Amino acid sequence: MNDDVIIPYCIWHYIDIETQTFLGYIGGPKKSMKNGIIEFDCIPDEKKDSKWFLADSFYAVSPSFRPIPIGMKIFCAKKNIDFPYNTNDLYLMYDPYNIKDDCIYFTTYIQPVPNTKPLYFHKIGDNIFPSFDSIPPSSSPEWTQSFISPIFVMTSKDIKFKCVNGRCLPWIDDIPNLYDSDPHKDLLSLQNCIVYCNELVISKNNGRPFNILQIASDQNTKHVDKTNILCIVIVSLVFLLLIVLFCFLLQWKRKK
Repeated sequence: MNDDVIIPYCIWHYIDIETQTFLGYIGGPKKSMKNGIIEFDCIPDEKKDSKWFLADSFYAVSPSFRPIPIGMKIFCAKKNIDFPYNTNDLYLMYDPYNIKDDCIYFTTYIQPVPNTKPLYFHKIGDNIFPSFDSIPPSSSPEWTQSFISPIFVMTSKDIKFKCVNGRCLPWIDDIPNLYDSDPHKDLLSLQNCIVYCNELVISKNNGRPFNILQIASDQNTKHVDKTNILCIVIVSLVFLLLIVLFCFLLQWKRKK
């Protein structure tokens, strides 16, 4: 089950055309139990102005999930704890033990992968405007892209994962299976995918385990490479020695 692993995050906007005010923030979901099932909902913050509205949502991995999947990073969407309560920065979290109250944390992909969507962070001054639209909310030339923009998020919770080259990627049956020799045909939950991926040798065999013949062949290749390097070094040293000897003889003849 992914109930506590892949959770929704809420994108809230405040737009006032008359005053050319465009604010945004990423909010965490409200967790509740309904009929024995854990649910997450986007509920507006009561202390915020009623002009704030739910613009969109996305799904990401809970920042408490370990290990952090390969290809993902933990992000902090820093929120302004005072009026107007907008998001004012976005950065990578490098220290998992340095938890700050003014951050909304989530774990997601740093590069495009199947079944993800780019989430842009438009910046003007100390205001960050998160949006799935690559175009800023107004025509002001002062808008720029945040240093980390875009990131890539899931837009559906009911999705499974497939281990490809050591990474767990969101996968659906409609994607052609380019790894027909993969013995694990089933799509997995993120938790099971991480366990499965950790048992594999990454990249050299398309994310699949090596058999004994492949490992032996790889070791032989490494041995041959080392032998070739040693031969090149010896030949180079002999050639250099001959040059030195030739120069010495030439100098000796000149003295005579």
